Amino acid sequence: MKKKILITGSSRGIGFSIAKKLSEFGHQVVISGRNPEKLVESAKKINASGFIAGDLLENDFSSRIYKSAVDILENIDVLINNAGLYVWSNIEETPSESIQKLLKLNLQVPYELCKLVVPEMKTRRWGRIINIGSISGAVGEANASLYSASKAGLIGMSKSLALELAEYGITVNVINPGWVKTDLVEDVFNQEQLNEEEQLETIPQRRWIDPEEIAELVRYLISDPAYGITGQSVNLCCGLSLG
Repeated sequence: MKKKILITGSSRGIGFSIAKKLSEFGHQVVISGRNPEKLVESAKKINASGFIAGDLLENDFSSRIYKSAVDILENIDVLINNAGLYVWSNIEETPSESIQKLLKLNLQVPYELCKLVVPEMKTRRWGRIINIGSISGAVGEANASLYSASKAGLIGMSKSLALELAEYGITVNVINPGWVKTDLVEDVFNQEQLNEEEQLETIPQRRWIDPEEIAELVRYLISDPAYGITGQSVNLCCGLSLG
């Protein structure tokens, strides 16, 4: 069955790879992001059904993105919460504004979007929600306690919603990637907040996750054969979670 899908933070990086993969398999995909020009370019590349430009940190933008997606797709079968923010800082130097921004984008907005899509999914007794978390939420990360807290919250939310929605044919799962070589990670390395080679040495497989790997896992989790998988926190991390 071809699905109608909304993906946040999908003009580049992990979100774009997911959108591209799902579009290739014939699903109707709506992408979103803050940069209109980039969205136009990305939507054209993957033949997306549409795109929505705006900042999820704005008040009521969760409602606006939902309404716009429904206008394009008529209904939403699959919600993929991918948009997120990373802050690398020790706790005493973390700016107060970062706390508010990160918790809103990484946890509050996914919750709000889940709240918006669930009623119709319940009516149709079918739905898939996938939250893109982080290995930092599963095992913790020094100097990223705020980020880890938000992603741990996403794991808890996903498990709770999976229990709440199971009887309605709705599955909820979270994927926790390890280090993925995206523009966001490149920025962290370029600013010399972390040493790239030292970080690579901490990964058992001694490699970065390819966004394509995450996209392929998402494709499976939204498929009918994956109906029995719900409330799961899947660590896709090249063994990083093993210590």
